[in-house]
Amino acid sequence: MSAATLDYGELKGYKPLRELIARRMRDQGFDIAAENLLVTFGSQQGIDIASRLFVDPADLVMTEAPTYIGAMQAFDAYEPTYLQVPVDAEGMDLELAERMVAESKKTPKLIYVIPNFQNPTGVTMSESRRDRLIELAGTWNSVIVEDDPYGEFWYDNPPPRQLRQRSDRVIYLGTFSKTMAPGLRVGWMALPDDLMGLAMMAKESSEVSGVRDVTRTVHAAADTFLDDHVAEARAFYATRRTAMVDALGEFMPDGVTWTHPGGGFFVWVTLPDGLTASQLLPIAAQHGVGFLPGRFFYPAAEGEDQSLRLSFSVLPHDRIREGIARLGPAISAAQIK
Repeated sequence: MSAATLDYGELKGYKPLRELIARRMRDQGFDIAAENLLVTFGSQQGIDIASRLFVDPADLVMTEAPTYIGAMQAFDAYEPTYLQVPVDAEGMDLELAERMVAESKKTPKLIYVIPNFQNPTGVTMSESRRDRLIELAGTWNSVIVEDDPYGEFWYDNPPPRQLRQRSDRVIYLGTFSKTMAPGLRVGWMALPDDLMGLAMMAKESSEVSGVRDVTRTVHAAADTFLDDHVAEARAFYATRRTAMVDALGEFMPDGVTWTHPGGGFFVWVTLPDGLTASQLLPIAAQHGVGFLPGRFFYPAAEGEDQSLRLSFSVLPHDRIREGIARLGPAISAAQIK
């Protein structure tokens, strides 16, 4: 072990790792240098740093509806007011967002989005809406936080250019948790030049012990195999996605709809009118299958309850098919009660 491993290290993060991240981002079309990157304890710390910089109590934070649970947990500590904009097949409904902002008589301080294969719905923001979101953020003087844990896991076609590729005023969050291993908890932020100093101070006050050793491990591993690994994983997960979507088509009763994700790990299922996911959950458990009700993807777990999230990332094909085969009869049984 070298002496450098045992000192405080660079607050921005291990430089060879930042250089590797910058190289991979440039290969994906970003105009980025290692000096614009801040290594974080997963993307979750990146969300917390952005919140520290921009969110005060009662400030308006705009998110997709539904959105990632962990993001709300980070924002909640800063006591914002949420403006949740429903998503459709093209991502956040920006025409509705404009009306909601006008009605609120406040502009969002921060806009948090997962444009690629969103968690939990699996939908991807369209090209035109990405351009429009950049325009609206400029009009509102809002900061966009672009969370992109799933962008490399596309199965049909690559997603449109990232928001960060369209404007350097976007804070971009990346992570190795999906491409390598969740337990590593190493991510990064791509920041505008004028925010780096403030972000470093925010990071210093929330630094996590032991991260510096892990970043060296991540660099050593990523430098040797990551690009090939991502290509193999993309093909691997694509077959699981297809297994789940095919099974839904075979076993779901009438009135059930679902998203058809082009990447990522999730499918969003909407139940027939009159049936909630919370009502279905105990009946599904009796059929030997579980899921996460959609209401948990809203502030205080108080959102719409007609939908649920399914994940295809962990189980093999036969277990995916069996789970959906059990869920279908559970929905039918719940409708009878």
